[in-house]
Amino acid sequence: MSCGYSEKLVLYVYGEAGADLAAEVEAHLAACPACRGEAAALKDAGEFLAASPAEPSPWAQAAVMRAVRETVPFPRRFAFGWREFLLSGALASLAAVVFSVSGRRAAADLAWNSGIDSGLDSVEYSVYQEQADLVSPPRDWDYRFSDLEDETLELDKNV
Repeated sequence: MSCGYSEKLVLYVYGEAGADLAAEVEAHLAACPACRGEAAALKDAGEFLAASPAEPSPWAQAAVMRAVRETVPFPRRFAFGWREFLLSGALASLAAVVFSVSGRRAAADLAWNSGIDSGLDSVEYSVYQEQADLVSPPRDWDYRFSDLEDETLELDKNV
């Protein structure tokens, strides 16, 4: 028979119930022997779980690992012997010879005569020009300021 206090008992036994709920559960436990037995069982289960180790025993770990090794086939380990060593060296040497012989000799000034270089020159010039403008004192300010004064004088004359 269930009183509907099962969830409330769990909260009460594990100390997660508020003061009002704890008072309500304590009043119910005084009147209901079934809930007292369930609360005692919950306390015993909590104590048992707290006393038991959190990790499996070494025997259980060894048994699980043995069962895994028996069911999962492991592939053959990679072995690199003399045969493989000599074959890889021969292939690397062959590749080096092929690349050194088959490469076309390029003219030394090829990069300087390309369109890429001329485009880079204009970008480089722009960067240097901006750097020079940032470092140099603002000489144009005087001219701009005098132009503004001249315009102001002309406006004053026309008014």
